[in-house]
Amino acid sequence: MAITIMPFIVGPAINSKRLLIEDMNKEENENKDKVTYWGIYLDGKQVSYTSSKELAEKTKVWMEKWLTENN
Repeated sequence: MAITIMPFIVGPAINSKRLLIEDMNKEENENKDKVTYWGIYLDGKQVSYTSSKELAEKTKVWMEKWLTENN
């Protein structure tokens, strides 16, 4: 099982989430009214999300530990 994290943004101009892979370094003004969330994916399917990369990384570590202990 592969656990990954990836950012996505939500904003009024978008009206849905959109993955940010190539454009993470865009100007701050471009994303002024948008919020970045961090999705946690298990085998490519989103299972959770957080409001910060740090929390996403902690969640990923917790999930890996839990899966190891319960298998």
